[in-house]
Parts: sequence; structure tokens; C-alpha cells
Amino acid sequence: MKKPYIPSQIASIADDAPSDTLADMLKSALSAVREHLELDIAYMSEFVDGDTVFREVIAPQMTDMIADGELGDGLQVGKSLPKMETYCHHIMDGLLPTLITDTNELEISRNLQVTKDLKIAAHVGIPLVLKDGTKFGMFCGISHTPKPTMNERDLRVMQMFANMVTEHLDSQMAAHQRSGRMRDRIDALVDQNDFEIAYQPILNIHEMRPVGYEALCRFTGTGRAPDVWFAEADDVGRLQELEMAVIRKALNPLTGLYPLKFISINASPETAISEEFRSHMMKQPLERIVLEITEHAQVDSYEQLMQALKPLRRRGMRLAVDDAGAGYSSMRHILKLRPDIIKLDMSITRDLDKHPSHCALVRAMVHFSNETQGHVVAEGIETEIELETLRSLGVQKGQGYFLGRPKIGLDGPQTFKASLIA
Repeated sequence: MKKPYIPSQIASIADDAPSDTLADMLKSALSAVREHLELDIAYMSEFVDGDTVFREVIAPQMTDMIADGELGDGLQVGKSLPKMETYCHHIMDGLLPTLITDTNELEISRNLQVTKDLKIAAHVGIPLVLKDGTKFGMFCGISHTPKPTMNERDLRVMQMFANMVTEHLDSQMAAHQRSGRMRDRIDALVDQNDFEIAYQPILNIHEMRPVGYEALCRFTGTGRAPDVWFAEADDVGRLQELEMAVIRKALNPLTGLYPLKFISINASPETAISEEFRSHMMKQPLERIVLEITEHAQVDSYEQLMQALKPLRRRGMRLAVDDAGAGYSSMRHILKLRPDIIKLDMSITRDLDKHPSHCALVRAMVHFSNETQGHVVAEGIETEIELETLRSLGVQKGQGYFLGRPKIGLDGPQTFKASLIA
């Protein structure tokens, strides 16, 4: 009986791989074996529950062979046969040899229905056994005529290619398992809210009063920096889930925050265009929220991002481009997104008084923001002379350790206390 298409472990492994390397390698290895040993068909199978599933099949004029009944409807990629009825099962269990030059000479192979269905006159098959002992499947070849000249040397060639496939499978499987563990870690963080939010004050540097706070995520007790966690979440497709969990927690103190202050949150373009983000943000006092898009974030479609943010910005949410001046992407973000706030990267702020070119860039940013009805926030202010230089260049707002360190939580109503800038 023809079996339905069965999804592959290989497909799920490939989801974690950056390219189609595994599929390409399998096709190359099977093609080389089929040509070298002068076989009609070469294939790789995978054991899934009680089935043998054909994962890659190499045969000349495959469509014509299927139509003519030479290949058999079962021997197609994704199709399967009951494991007990296949050569793969009997070879893996030691009931048939790996090399059969004439299937008619052995009782088991002679009587297998698949021998008749697929016109198997000679068969060679090498078990694919992973390092952990898992019997993954088989690496096989079929001839429609007996092959009395095939010998141990040919078997060694087949074994060499099978070993190459097994090593690649082991490598991909290990990467897949690592990705699974990473997903589990991220999911646990999200489910348990196992992180803290630290708030760093953003000051009007001329009046020296806090006007808002940037929400910064802290993964306490893990020994890993936030950017490592977010990069890992991105790698395993969990970035949006993690960012949304952080955003929800970061915005909780808004109700107790002094009415004139804002909270600045960070989000990737992927999260910012999501329905989950839009739905959550529409319930917030958007006039008190700043969304920061980092310079390092890849924006696939500026038009899509702008359209997604349009209703939020219309209701008062301000948009900031983070890390401005750190690279070309920030300038592109600024021109395409037309942000309300340009946040100077700390690499520009650091020792600003000693770098005339940096001063010229800051002066240009201030002029640009004035022309576009925005303003500049300088990040990473750590000395008084940096602060004075920024003031002289017309920068209105800033943040940094010299002005106030990030602090876990914003408890109770916030007022303009000197302690916040100590």
C-alpha cells in the first residue's frame, strides 16, 4: 500500500541551518555513488516510527521512469514503505548483506515484494548510524540488472560516501539539538519573566532634570550579557517573543511615573511590525513612550515599518534611532524613518572634546534634528567635560553614568530628585 508523505527530521534540522547544504551534499554524494558504481538509482532513507521514508532519490529521467513504471510509485522523495518490507530493515538487522550482486540468489531478497515492485536485481546499502547510536536510515543503490562484478572495493566506496553523509548528519543534528536547547532557555525566560528591567534616566542636560528613562533588560544570575540573550533569541526564531515580554514588563511602571516623563523601549523591526506589538501598544499612553530602533537592526522594508508605526506615531508615540554615528546604517535609518529623536552612540560621545571630527558630526546632527522638528540625545556621558562639550554643541538631552546609572525598577511616583542624577 502506498504510504502518505511523512515530514522529515532532516526538514526540521534544515530549519536551523543557514542554507541548503545538507540537501546539496546528499544529492552530490548519491549522484557520485550512482555514477561510480553504474547503478540505476541511488537513494537515502530515514527511519520514522515503523516506516522507511525516502528522503533523497537520484535517478536519470526520474519523471519518465515513474510514468513507465520502472521506478515505482513508492520510491519518491517523501514517500514511504513499511519498514519490515524494505531492504533497509533487513540489512540493518543483519538479515541481508550490505552488498547483493544478484537479489534472486537470496531467499529473503527474492521474496520481498519491493524487489518486484522496484525491479531490484542488485542492491547495495550502508546503514547510517549516528554517534549517539541512533539508527537514522540507509544510504543505498539499486540496479535493475544483476551486478556480478561489484565487489568489496565498490562497497568501500559506498561506505566512504555514507560516512561523509553520517558525519554531516551528526553535525547538523548536534546543531539542531543546540538550537532546541536555546529555544527552551528563551521560552523559559519568557514564561517565567526571568529578567529584570533597569531604568536609566535621560536628562535635560541644561536644566539637569530627568525627562524620561530608557528601559534596559538585565538577565541577573545568568552571567550572560543582554545582547547575547537577544542574539540567541534571534538565531532560534524567538526574538519577538522575548522582546514583547521585555516591553510588557518595561512599561508596567508608567502608571506610577510622573506624568511628564516618558519610558524609552527597544525593539527590532521584526517586532515593531508585528500585530502583537501594535495591539499591545495601542492600549498604552503612547504620548509617553519612545520606541528605539537600533542602528544594528536590519530593516528589510522601510515602507512596511513606517506603515506599521504610522497609527502609533499618530497617537503620540515617538520614534528614536539608536546608536547614531556608529555606522552607515544609522544614517540610512535616520533618512528613511524620519525619527523624532536621534540618539548619539557612546563612541561619538566618548572623549568628544578631543575629537574635532566628532564635534562636527554632533553639530550636524543637531542642525538636522532642528530642521526636522526633532532633537538629539547623547548616550554614554561619563565625564563633566563631555557634558559641557555637548551643551556647547547644542545637544539638549543626554544619558550616561555621569548623569545616572541604570536602576532596577521605578517604584512609586517619580519626582525630580537630585539623587537621580547623582
